[in-house]
Amino acid sequence: MTADLRLEVDGVPVRVEAAGSQIAVRSPDVRRLFAAVRVAGGAATQGPPGRAELARVADTLAGHGLTARLEGPAGRVLSLGADVDSAAGSALLGTRRARLHATGALGSTGPVPVVAAALLIGALAVLAGRRRR
Repeated sequence: MTADLRLEVDGVPVRVEAAGSQIAVRSPDVRRLFAAVRVAGGAATQGPPGRAELARVADTLAGHGLTARLEGPAGRVLSLGADVDSAAGSALLGTRRARLHATGALGSTGPVPVVAAALLIGALAVLAGRRRR
């Protein structure tokens, strides 16, 4: 199965491509995208999202056999899901099912809020999955 979804989040273009169990989420302005997702996540949870939400998204993806990768202009920022097993992710992010890619995160116009990235990946993965049906 494949999916190709293009959308905007507060004016920031996002492209979600899925092939089989792999989901790629790409945006030319990852930092602005995260800011918008963080605001939306905070509104939904009555506070800024944290490590528990990140672990939940990563575990849900893994439970469905999916792996999602967020990519910005400087490369891969975050990987979550079935194909990820990271001791550093466990220590830094609260789950072995998440890996932060420092070069991509720092090169995306400053440090990236990781939890917002995870929430974005999770939401877009659900949209891509629905579109495949």
